[in-house]
Amino acid sequence: MHVQTLILGAGLTGLSTAYHLEALGRTDYLLAERAAQPGGLCASRVVRGFTFDYSGHLLHLHTEYGLQLVRKLLRGNLQRLKRQAWVYTGSARIPFPIQANLFALPPAQRDACVAGLLAARGKTGIPHNFEQWCRQSFGDGLYDLFFRPYNTKLWGRPPRDLTCDWCGPFVPLPTEEEILQSACRPPRKAYGYNAFFYYPKQGGCGALAQALARGLTGLRTRTAVTQVDLKRKTAVLNGREVRFERVVNTLPLPVFLQMLAGEPRLQALAGQLTAAPVNVYNLAVRKQAEPFSWIYFPDETDPFYRVGQQSAFAASNAPQGTCSFYMELPGTAPRTVRTEKRILSALLQKGIIDVHDEVLFSFWQTLPYAYAVYDQRRSRAVRQALQALAKRGCFCAGRYGRWEYSFMEASLLAGLDLAEKLV
Repeated sequence: MHVQTLILGAGLTGLSTAYHLEALGRTDYLLAERAAQPGGLCASRVVRGFTFDYSGHLLHLHTEYGLQLVRKLLRGNLQRLKRQAWVYTGSARIPFPIQANLFALPPAQRDACVAGLLAARGKTGIPHNFEQWCRQSFGDGLYDLFFRPYNTKLWGRPPRDLTCDWCGPFVPLPTEEEILQSACRPPRKAYGYNAFFYYPKQGGCGALAQALARGLTGLRTRTAVTQVDLKRKTAVLNGREVRFERVVNTLPLPVFLQMLAGEPRLQALAGQLTAAPVNVYNLAVRKQAEPFSWIYFPDETDPFYRVGQQSAFAASNAPQGTCSFYMELPGTAPRTVRTEKRILSALLQKGIIDVHDEVLFSFWQTLPYAYAVYDQRRSRAVRQALQALAKRGCFCAGRYGRWEYSFMEASLLAGLDLAEKLV
């Protein structure tokens, strides 16, 4: 078998690449997906009438093309929602982002955050890690209260071990004056790239992947790649050899590097790329819950670092009179009955559920490559890998193909950009 373009992985980036290739009149491609359905992590699962995504998957659309593309694909199956997010620490519930809502903190914590910000005033210099960036931007008080414990939970390592070249678009950065003013009164504007977001009315986030996949002539599911030979321009898919002229990789970069034949230097780079896995505990409850989008939990006493309300994203996600939640835990957290009891205890303590609610069912999901870790080795290893692969006619794209931290619209636009370059 021979194809002009072989695309590995039918997540959003792979689907978008194939979709835009066909829009440009190029159908000589093969899009190989190991799973039974397309979408990768942008997929949804229906359990007893409840729709669950693979953790929170929300559309943050900031470009005209991205918005128009999603509207075209979903054909009216789309709604715009306002973020309702909080930070729970100790006994306090603070609107997100915490650095713009100091007024909601207890007086002692609020004073410590203000004092830390004032002490950091005038400190300049290039931060060499995420800890230094946080202390320069927000001061010691906010760092110790939220940024250190929360990010240690999420990434599985202290902020000093992370670089700060990922956080610009994702960590809201009010001005010093705005932070100080928030100690006295609520802010007048919403901060962050996710103040508003989009979500399908029906079908969960997987509806977007299904819409992209609809009509793709070269999509093949249940098709696993086990080896790629860039010199011979061949790949082994389900035991069969396929020849290609160029290959597009959207699989996790370290996984792809390890399957390359005769490329020991590139395979060695895979060992320098680290992932932060996530365990997701999904819960369905019979109750009428106060709607919220998600809540951050920095305290070490809470087993999860974030809780989202799946049923708040769309009425169709849960039957009437019920609600559903997803709890995100570090990948090192054991998936045991003891952990489940800790989760339920924390939810009760925070008032998210109460003792009278009927738990209908629960189940776990594991995302082994949830986050690419931005440690000191990542930048150089990724740069070397992508440059070497491009010279061999291999193009890596998307959150996992380029081993970066991004969001769903970026994956859609990466597919467009790559398709245009290939044509």
